[in-house]
Amino acid sequence: MEASRAATSLSASGPDEDKSRLRLPLVSVIVINFNYGRFVAAAAESILAQTYPNVECIIVDNASTDESGEVLRQIEQTRPNVRIIRRATNDGQTPAALDGLAASEGHYVIFVDADDLLLPHCVETHVFVHLSLRVHVGFTSGDMLQTVDDQVVLGTEHAFNRTILERRFVKRDTARPYRHVLGAPWPEASFDCTVLDTIRFVPMAANQWVWAPTSANCFRRDALALFADHPSLRNLRTGTDIYFCLGINAVSGSVLIDRPVAVYRLHGGNIYSRRPQLNHVLCYEPGGAGDSNALAKAFLIDHLIERAERFVGLGWTKFDYAKLLLRLDCENPDADAPPWARRSRLAAALVAYFKIFARVMGPLHAKALMLLARVPLAEFRRPR
Repeated sequence: MEASRAATSLSASGPDEDKSRLRLPLVSVIVINFNYGRFVAAAAESILAQTYPNVECIIVDNASTDESGEVLRQIEQTRPNVRIIRRATNDGQTPAALDGLAASEGHYVIFVDADDLLLPHCVETHVFVHLSLRVHVGFTSGDMLQTVDDQVVLGTEHAFNRTILERRFVKRDTARPYRHVLGAPWPEASFDCTVLDTIRFVPMAANQWVWAPTSANCFRRDALALFADHPSLRNLRTGTDIYFCLGINAVSGSVLIDRPVAVYRLHGGNIYSRRPQLNHVLCYEPGGAGDSNALAKAFLIDHLIERAERFVGLGWTKFDYAKLLLRLDCENPDADAPPWARRSRLAAALVAYFKIFARVMGPLHAKALMLLARVPLAEFRRPR
């Protein structure tokens, strides 16, 4: 594979030469496939064709029942450097993504839906922005083309556009163009470094989706690690991107790159979007089979409460951490919860995990936040 050969050339040197060479970071690109045998080979080829020299490709198959098995066997025969993980059951997108993450080694991680494509400069663009930034954000999000029948019908993504059109969130002197000199020179002269002029910082206070979908996002592994160990994620079939993006942005920020880096292929069988985006017209079914956004947000609240010691220990003040929780609060999708708990997942989680939260924040701070979350006074009197 071209990317692997290029990566090998960066480190193929003697012991004395190694002292004066540094490798560019490894980027793990993890493809999630279920019954997309007609698309997965093209997705893999788009990863192997990346201009960036240090990429590993992992395909996680979710017990597909179509022609995926044969396609993956052909990939194994012709592309031995591609690692394929075959899951015994289809438990959804998120468990597959977590399996791929556990098997990968890169400091940066991109999750790719098997029906999407990466444009040739995708990985290189993400890494260049990350290495150039003076603000060390948890992930970058590039724009996406939208295609139907292999024809480009839209050149941008709607939610992404909203932030760009606001013409805010531009920070001066926040990037210094990176040049790799301790090893093979990178980026090459043909790379357009003016991409740094297109970046926008997403406010850490954002509590709604403003990024491009899954395949256009490049995460720091250490940022993913802050949120990937929540046990309930194994029950989240879709909504992986909103869980990670909202959570990581809330604690370490993110950056939009106003350049297309991937292709969102619309084919009528997409889990979420059913058609190209049209202004003021929904392209998905709210609450439909592919919409797990409410559950993803609820799991995020649970994780932040259960892991309060982790996040407060990372430098958040108790006051700022409480504000973060209130910002991210959402309706509770648990239909069996009492009315007050259905209104606020934060309220429900504060009651359920009171002992854990109070140990970190102190009982008075914990009860004050319960009041702000409108937990009924009767709940304060219950033994815990």
